[in-house]
Amino acid sequence: PPTYSLMLSQYEGVATQTVRLADIIVGFIDPNAPDEIAAPINPKLAEAAAELETETEEETEEGEANSEEEETLETGPDPEEAARRFDSLSKTFAQVQKGMAEKGADDSKVMKLRKKLADEFMELKLSPKMFDMLITQIRQSLTDIRNVEKQVMLLCVRDSGMPRKDFISTFPSDETNLSWLDKHIRAKRKHSAHLA
Repeated sequence: PPTYSLMLSQYEGVATQTVRLADIIVGFIDPNAPDEIAAPINPKLAEAAAELETETEEETEEGEANSEEEETLETGPDPEEAARRFDSLSKTFAQVQKGMAEKGADDSKVMKLRKKLADEFMELKLSPKMFDMLITQIRQSLTDIRNVEKQVMLLCVRDSGMPRKDFISTFPSDETNLSWLDKHIRAKRKHSAHLA
């Protein structure tokens, strides 16, 4: 969910013109388009094609120099298509959040909505700037998780006297298991009383 929140908050900046659309996405991906596999290149043919391309570019540059009118090229994705897709993404995201709050993440309808949300997200071709922002967000979350795990380890090992070897062998597979601590308290070992 934080990924979608970040994307949608960045897109809100497009409406207020504080963020360029090209800073968020650079285009769209058609999930139904066939994958194009490049054929192996014959070195002699590649050389001939490069020479032909160079000649064509030179002719094009001469033709452009002679033309009096300058054409302005639109760059970036279609703003109307982007608005439609982000509107759909926003609505689906709101439905997912509502469903998770009411029914939980394991509900079948919520799972379908999450799949739909992921599919819509996958159709956006992210800009390098947006991609970096998302990676930074994920790295920060990972750092936060590691800091919490370190604090749990310090409380168990240093403050409660649990052997470090026991902690390392049991905790990594039970980070989200709320009964992990109870299991160690019930073990009636030397450090069990201190864990309580």
